[in-house]
Amino acid sequence: MEKNKTGKYFKYAIGEIVLVVIGILIALSINNWNEERKNILNESQLVKNIVEDLRLDSEHINQSLNELTNQLYIIDHLIAKVLNSENELKYDSTELVRYSSDFRPITQQNHAESVSNLKNEFNRELLQNYFLMEDRVSDIFLEYEDIIHNQIRPYLRDVGMHNLKSLYEVQPGDLPLGFLKPQILDQQLGNVKFQQLLFERRLKTESFKTSLTELNIENMKLINILNKNSK
Repeated sequence: MEKNKTGKYFKYAIGEIVLVVIGILIALSINNWNEERKNILNESQLVKNIVEDLRLDSEHINQSLNELTNQLYIIDHLIAKVLNSENELKYDSTELVRYSSDFRPITQQNHAESVSNLKNEFNRELLQNYFLMEDRVSDIFLEYEDIIHNQIRPYLRDVGMHNLKSLYEVQPGDLPLGFLKPQILDQQLGNVKFQQLLFERRLKTESFKTSLTELNIENMKLINILNKNSK
């Protein structure tokens, strides 16, 4: 009799343990499912934020590309004047030779660490490759920026080419005076050192524009792919 009771209690206890274990496993499964769903939602939101930053970067890139086109136009006209003194110059735009476009992308700055933790391997690899390309453009940009900030501008200052009056006076018809003095500019176009600076300026500007154009194409491709993958 005692043995039967003990056996029943033992079976009952085992049944209780099994039910508790099953309950724990179900709870863990639900919790894991909730966590996985939360991670998917978080990653989906992250991708949307990345796409928004990529769009902003593309807007800035397009602005820089327009500026670079104008800079190359002026540089080419200056070089054409060196090669043929009979060519005419629009002196009111020659100051573009001392201007530099910017390159400060925000996507990598804002999301580099998050991208390295993305669960979606395809998206992660795409973005990391894009960031590598962006780094290469940054290197080219630094060379472009150096020739302008550290060589062109000091040269213009040292030869007295900057027109101080342009900061305060206007020509008839409310047209601003050119930032560069035409007479000194004409003189310096015959200077070999200035010609070499224009040569370097042309190369660095074209190189930056080309690399930026390629990056912008990849930017647009990446936005389209990420949008499709997030649907």
